[in-house]
Amino acid sequence: MNIMSICAAREAALTQMQDAIGTLSDGYSRALDAAETAKGATAGHSCYLHYSDNEAVKSTLFSAFDPVAVLARYKRTLDAAIWLRIVEESRLKEIMDRTERDQLDKQMGADDMPEPTLENIRATLERLTLDADLIFMRGVARAFSELDPAFKSHDAFKIGKRMIFTWVFDDGGYWSYSGRGEQMRRTLADVERVFSQLSGQRSYGDLEGAINDARRGGWGARQTEIETEYFTARCFKNGNLHLWVKDADLLRKVNQVLASYYGEVLADAAGSDEQPADFRTGTAVAKDLAFYPTPAATVEELLSDLTIKAGTRVLEPSAGIGAIVRPVLKMGATVDAIEIHPDRAAALRGMAHPALKVHCANFLKVTPAPVYDLILMNPPFSGTHFMDHVKHAWDFLAPGGELRAILPASAEVGSTAKHERFRAWAAQHSPRGYRCHQWRDLPPESFASVGVRINTVVVTLRKL
Repeated sequence: MNIMSICAAREAALTQMQDAIGTLSDGYSRALDAAETAKGATAGHSCYLHYSDNEAVKSTLFSAFDPVAVLARYKRTLDAAIWLRIVEESRLKEIMDRTERDQLDKQMGADDMPEPTLENIRATLERLTLDADLIFMRGVARAFSELDPAFKSHDAFKIGKRMIFTWVFDDGGYWSYSGRGEQMRRTLADVERVFSQLSGQRSYGDLEGAINDARRGGWGARQTEIETEYFTARCFKNGNLHLWVKDADLLRKVNQVLASYYGEVLADAAGSDEQPADFRTGTAVAKDLAFYPTPAATVEELLSDLTIKAGTRVLEPSAGIGAIVRPVLKMGATVDAIEIHPDRAAALRGMAHPALKVHCANFLKVTPAPVYDLILMNPPFSGTHFMDHVKHAWDFLAPGGELRAILPASAEVGSTAKHERFRAWAAQHSPRGYRCHQWRDLPPESFASVGVRINTVVVTLRKL
């Protein structure tokens, strides 16, 4: 792909189109002159017997012609086609999932699409090349996040040898091309693309074709089984598709990509037996303590739909440097903040707000007092450490109070016995009595700005 020749051909095409539009514009002007001259013969009369013919002539010859708009539209179409060629011939599109490609196609059709000049093309290719690993990893994570997490071999951050695609087929036994079925079909293509890329192959699409061939010639719910290079696929009468991975090494590679993408899951690695004195002063990170402040946009999500007024008593039991504390104070609340790390506790005290009290302590060692109207927290994520913090925080909540916690997505979908017990406990304290309101997904990559891309949710508990 010669970028200079692409740019030269583009300029030549635009010049030729400008000449053609000039000729068309001149012809339109002459057509209008002819219409004026014709009035000397017709005096403006029309033949009603041939009215439709007259209207057709008028529509063809005398419709408005805007040379500026025509050239702009041609240029936009030409530039979009050039960008499409560049992305495809550079093979960067192969690393993108369907969502990423849809977004790229949308950008190509936008009015503010950059011109494919030599400088813009080089800059774009450099940026995409530098981001190639991230684009690929994001596509892998997005594809597997769409799968049904109910099966025990799949959670929010890792897949097992079997994957479940729900509601793939309609009542007639064929692909569903709407709603959830269409989403699953696209996800299936992305999953196959991921395995083909990691195996060193560049072609994919055999799986959907093989499933189509196996299910032709019949009608209604039915069961079929298909073998491809990477998978064994079983299609069930209930419309679901189960996919078994045949290559354990490829499965390991996929999970390595997921692990690299999601990064650390330690919002705080302080154990329940540690005290503030265990951490050295003068450093932001001590021992194995990893600190990830809550991004402002995530705090907004946490606080959405909350009514906080003057005098509302709030507890923040993992306060960090005050990402949640600050906006809550601005809303008029009285806040008690607990932080185990001495330096961060000092930073909180430095806010010198009259409605803020700061305690440098290990929250899990603090004796509960059920006096708080609202508890807002982004607790430690390490392992299932967050469960201990949420359950301990519950004991600080006053009757009628509400607790909201930012948790890893595994809190909602994890399939271990401990995860199931935690969700069963949480379900007993569902807001408004409806469990569907209890868990809320945060936007993907909510913590990317602080170095982690782990999927997160907000859980809401209420004490009656």
